Amino acid sequence: MNRRLLGVFVTLVLLVGLVIFMFSKTDVIGAQSVPPGRFVKVSNQDLAPTGRIIVVEQSWIGCPVGAAASWAIYNALRNYGNFSFELHYSDPLHSPANIPGLLFKGFNSTSILNFYVAYVYNQYLNASYNGTPIPQSELVQAGEQILQSQYSDMGLSPQVSQLILKYETQVPVTTYGKPSAFYVTPPHLNFAILISGPGGTYIITTPIINPEILSEYTPQYVLTHLDQFPQIIQASQLLQNVTLEAAGNLASECPT
Repeated sequence: MNRRLLGVFVTLVLLVGLVIFMFSKTDVIGAQSVPPGRFVKVSNQDLAPTGRIIVVEQSWIGCPVGAAASWAIYNALRNYGNFSFELHYSDPLHSPANIPGLLFKGFNSTSILNFYVAYVYNQYLNASYNGTPIPQSELVQAGEQILQSQYSDMGLSPQVSQLILKYETQVPVTTYGKPSAFYVTPPHLNFAILISGPGGTYIITTPIINPEILSEYTPQYVLTHLDQFPQIIQASQLLQNVTLEAAGNLASECPT
């Protein structure tokens, strides 16, 4: 009886994971717009080095969306390698304010996956990540140049920045009728995750966790209580599922 109940439980967990994945991923190669809250398959091309998978994040130091997403990224990818990070709060002047998060400093891969992050702007969205002032009217244009330069320095294919910039600045999000960089105020490169491997390339440019659910917590508390936040667990599973999809024939080498 116990074995039977355990089997039913495992089946339900797998079905829930499958449902989350199916409703959170859409193939939109060549589409004119993308849905919010979903990874979209934007290419069948593998942009990772041979035999590898890449997960690439674009954010900014004070970004509340990036702060919230950092917990799912950490939770989903810590089995693939070791993160170095700082406990951090998002911009206190940007709504929603003071969202707890992790500011990633590095990733030492112990698997077939490489993680990269580019923080384009500073804490207060008025300068580059290294402090060069940027007028509000030029945040998008300056951000494009910064992103391309950062990813180039990381050794990533130029197509990584090209795809992220395309889906942030050119392809509208259906709910808003504008690309993600232009439905925020002031317009700026907001947030994106690209995952690529032998199974193709996937992108999301909208939040994977609502930042406001974390607004009353400290970074220390969230770090030690990740399993108490259903949205973090759900977003972690989403990242894992899309990583496995992008992995293609490498999926069997991914930690579970």
